[in-house]
Amino acid sequence: MSRHYLPRAALAFLLVWANGCKREEPPTPPIEKPPACPTAEELDALPLPAAVPTTGTRLCRDGWCWVSHEPQGHDLHAVWSHPTEGAWMVGQAGTVLHWKQDHWTWQSTPTSRTLRGVWGSSPADIWAVGDAGTILHFDGTGWTAVPAPGAAVDLLSVEGVSSREVWAAGREGRLLRWDGSSWALVPTGTSAELMEVSILSADDVWVSAQGVGLLRCTPAGCVGQAGPSTVGATEPPQDMWERGSERWVTFGYNPPVPFLWKDGAWLEAPIAQPPPGPGPFSSYSDLWMGGANDAWVLVSGQASPSIGYKFIYHWDGGTWTRLEKPYAHLSERNATLWAVGTLGGSGPSDLWAIGDRGAVMRWDGTTWRELRALRGFLAAYSPNIPMVPEAYPLGISASPDGARVWANPNAGQSRFDMTASTWATSEGEWHAHLIPPPRDRWSSSEFTVSGTGVQPLQGLLAGDPAPWRARIHATARDNVWAMDSQRLWAWEGQAWRIALEGQGELFAVWTHGAKDTWVAGAEKLLHWDGESWQEHPTPGFTASALWGAWRRDLWAVGRKGSTAALFHWDGGEWREVSSDALVGIGSLEAVAGRCASEVYVAGSGGALLHWDGATWSRMTLPTTMNLYGVATVGKELWVSGGQGAILRQPRPAR
Repeated sequence: MSRHYLPRAALAFLLVWANGCKREEPPTPPIEKPPACPTAEELDALPLPAAVPTTGTRLCRDGWCWVSHEPQGHDLHAVWSHPTEGAWMVGQAGTVLHWKQDHWTWQSTPTSRTLRGVWGSSPADIWAVGDAGTILHFDGTGWTAVPAPGAAVDLLSVEGVSSREVWAAGREGRLLRWDGSSWALVPTGTSAELMEVSILSADDVWVSAQGVGLLRCTPAGCVGQAGPSTVGATEPPQDMWERGSERWVTFGYNPPVPFLWKDGAWLEAPIAQPPPGPGPFSSYSDLWMGGANDAWVLVSGQASPSIGYKFIYHWDGGTWTRLEKPYAHLSERNATLWAVGTLGGSGPSDLWAIGDRGAVMRWDGTTWRELRALRGFLAAYSPNIPMVPEAYPLGISASPDGARVWANPNAGQSRFDMTASTWATSEGEWHAHLIPPPRDRWSSSEFTVSGTGVQPLQGLLAGDPAPWRARIHATARDNVWAMDSQRLWAWEGQAWRIALEGQGELFAVWTHGAKDTWVAGAEKLLHWDGESWQEHPTPGFTASALWGAWRRDLWAVGRKGSTAALFHWDGGEWREVSSDALVGIGSLEAVAGRCASEVYVAGSGGALLHWDGATWSRMTLPTTMNLYGVATVGKELWVSGGQGAILRQPRPAR
């Protein structure tokens, strides 16, 4: 057999030729994965965020603490005080506060209903009543719910004379009596709203009925009780007090007029009606009566169309005196004085004034002292603004390390921010960063706000985004997106350009990069891929906020019809996500997270949801305020709501 061998040079040539003809395979693209979630150890290693307040008294309950306000921000409706054991105040979201010798406690209760009345026979026997027939009892160690007979009707007041004789009144003619063992219905013969209860004994109970007048009741039922001859037959009393065997009653509003019931007859009370304020129109709080020589009232009104006032007046038996110090006139701009409206106490040297947003003042017989400090958002907003209405809901965001927290007003009620200022907190104190709107021209420095801070943008031109009414999101200094209600701008490092308009009202923006930006419009979501916009219809659903862990995992939260709704983007399509956690929520307003398996959503009625990567669940939050912001702050979780309210959930070390 003969064999033929190729010369070595020819063989080398063939090998080179063969290799040159082989098809080159494209490199395998790396598998794209979502960012990893921080481990428990990594979270534990984070220092306490510098934004966490370290001074003052911020109350905590059920794992949540107030950041703004101090000590807390729920509205307060009623107070009962004991001469030596302090005062108990009740109000919004099942709030019960106890104060004793300058020490505050936010006591846990088994309800989130608003509480409207409180009374006790002793510090170990206190009753609180509120909405939907809520009745709570305190035995000195804790609060428990006590069943109320009949339908769930709002209860407005509670009074008693002993641990075995307590009465509660409410709407729809509801009157209840506690005999020491159980609550029972008392027939009233009316469906009117019962506002106040006054008790001298089990057989001498008076009730004020709206549009009916006075009722005199026993456990068997009620009959009409005539008022003073100078008062209309159906004019209800505004307040009633028992002082020994005497009963003091005030009738009317502007001003309230006090009368005395004694020995079975009405007597013209030896107290002059409170004086009017300096303006043409005055309004009065309920009087507090300590006796013939001791009465208090709050008087407010308008001295002129632009100047308001609020004063505290005291009756000493001969004349009404306006207290000039420490709280006199609106010129002192005291927000607490403006917020209080309810008076109550145990005696002449223990009087309380309580009201909205946790406002508390106390009279010790010598001086009125403010027990609420506006160290939070309200103080930073302006010490010269006496009131902050519900029109100031807050949105909130934070820098990744938690060293800065940014709060912007009107971040939820209107669908875009109309921000005149931005508040930042560091080292426990809030600071205002003003963003003044231009007057005739864009001449002053303007600012954009994102989760990484405030950056000055010089030389804005007419038509550029107005920062005080813009939602903004950014991933880098050269990838910033800003929107108002009608247009979207992009900042790529040199100048703003209009990126989107003519799509109707816009509500939210989220960007993952220059070629991956989402915008929420009315019943649609719009996507920018770097070259063009694509529209994704969401019939019936409009998103109020967007957040994503990465480009294939984005959440849109908002409302569909009259209920809350969630939509999720998986990189290919938007799908509505159903969950039992959404039941009973009117709307969702904010969304934020740390990673794909740790996402939070906040909404109306204090709703707070958590996504663990598989299911949504409801979180327990000790408030029923509407929430407009949520942010992960270092290893903590923060939420924000109306009237400057902010709460934080410290994350315990594992």
